[in-house]
Amino acid sequence: MGEQLAFGDGDREDLAAAVQLANWRAFMAPVAEDAGAVAEHPEVARVALAILKVFAEHAGAHGLSKAEVVQALKGNPQGWSEELIDRRLAVLIRLGFLESYLLKSHQDRYVVRPAGLAGALAAERLAEHGGVDELILLLDRARAVFDRSNPDPEAALDYLVSCRNALQVFALDLQRQIATGTAAELMESHRQHDHQGFTRQVKELNKLVTDRFSGDWALEEAGSALIEAEQFYRLQVIAAADKVLEQSGGSLNFDVLTVKEYDHAAVKGDVELLSQVGAALVADMPAVWIEPAQLLETVEGFAPRSRARVRPVVVEGDDEDEDDPLQWAEEAHAHLRERRRLLADELLAADEEVDLTQALYEAGWSAAASIITDVLALSDDPDEPYAVVMEDVLLADPEASLTYLHPLRLRRQDMAERGDGGQDGF
Repeated sequence: MGEQLAFGDGDREDLAAAVQLANWRAFMAPVAEDAGAVAEHPEVARVALAILKVFAEHAGAHGLSKAEVVQALKGNPQGWSEELIDRRLAVLIRLGFLESYLLKSHQDRYVVRPAGLAGALAAERLAEHGGVDELILLLDRARAVFDRSNPDPEAALDYLVSCRNALQVFALDLQRQIATGTAAELMESHRQHDHQGFTRQVKELNKLVTDRFSGDWALEEAGSALIEAEQFYRLQVIAAADKVLEQSGGSLNFDVLTVKEYDHAAVKGDVELLSQVGAALVADMPAVWIEPAQLLETVEGFAPRSRARVRPVVVEGDDEDEDDPLQWAEEAHAHLRERRRLLADELLAADEEVDLTQALYEAGWSAAASIITDVLALSDDPDEPYAVVMEDVLLADPEASLTYLHPLRLRRQDMAERGDGGQDGF
C-alpha cells in the first residue's frame, strides 16, 4: 500500500481534484479523438460552469458576446485571468458548447447548446458521485420500460443486462480500492457511493420482471443476476467503510469525517448517539503547565534557610537509652518485606503462578495500587524468588472503579525446586 495521505482539508481537496480529473478523463474516453482531449486540471470545468451561469442569468434575446462574458466574470472570486476565460471560450465555441446566434460568418453573439448544458450537469454529477448517479438514472430508465402498457421484452432484457454490468463494474472497482487504496482514498470513494434506497430500487425492478414477464426464462435469469450484482456491490461498499473504521479506529484518528460532517452531527445528531462518542475513550489528565520562572521561584521559596547541615547536640548519658535509627529502619524494612511475602503467598495460594488481573479489578483502585506496588517491589528484589510479568495489552472499562489496567501475572520461581507440593523441605 502506498504512503498514507494526511486527512487535512488541503490534502482532501487535492485528492478530490485528482479523482475528479480521473473520472472526467474516463467519462470522455469513448468519444475522445486522442488522450489529450481532456484538460489536465479540473479548474477548467469550473470555468465552463461559471460561463454557463453567466449565459443563464445575463443572456438577452440574442445571446451574449465574448466580451460580455469576459466582463461578467471580471473580478471573479476565484481569481481567473481574462486570458484563461478567453481560452476556455474559444474551446467551448470550437466544440459547439456555444453556438452562434445566427449561422453566419463573423457573428460574435452566442447561445448555449442544450447538449452542452447536459454535459456540464453530467460532469458536475460525475465529480460529486463518480458516476453512481448515472447508474441510478439507468435503473430509472429500465423501470420506465417495464411500466409501459406493452413493454418490449428485448428492450427490457437489454436494460437489465446493462444495469447488471454497470453494478459489476462499480463493485469490482471498489474491491480493487479496498485491496490497494489508502484510508483517505476509500473515504472519498465511500462518499461517492453513499446513496440511499439503492437496494430497494433493484428489488422493485426485479419484482417488475416477475410481474410482467413471468415464465420468461431469459428475463428472470437477468433479474436474478441483477440482484446478485447488487449484493456484491453492497458488500464492497460495506467493506470499504469497515476498512476505514478499522484503520482510523486503531490509530484513534478522528479525521474519518470532515469538519462539516462533525458539525452537522453535533447540530442534527441524536442526543443518545452523541453521548456514546467518548464512552470508551481512555485519556490521561493533562499535565500541569508551569513557567520556568515560576518553578524557580517556588523552589527558592521552599529551600531551607541554611545551606549547611548542623550536627545535633549529643547529650552525655542518653546514648544507651536512645534507639539506633539505622536499626529501626532495618527492622521496618524487614517487616515490610515479610508483609509483602505473606501477600504474595496469599495471592499464589500454593500455585507456581497466578493471574492477578481479576483480583485487581475486584480490589478497586486504591487496593489495586497497593498490591501492584508490593509485588513489583518483591520482583525487583534480587533476594526474593518472585517475578512479575506485565503484558502490553491495555484493558479498559469506563464503568469500573479501575478504568484501565495491563494484565498482570505473579510467579514464584523456586516452586520447581521445592520438593513437597509447595511446602519447604527440611
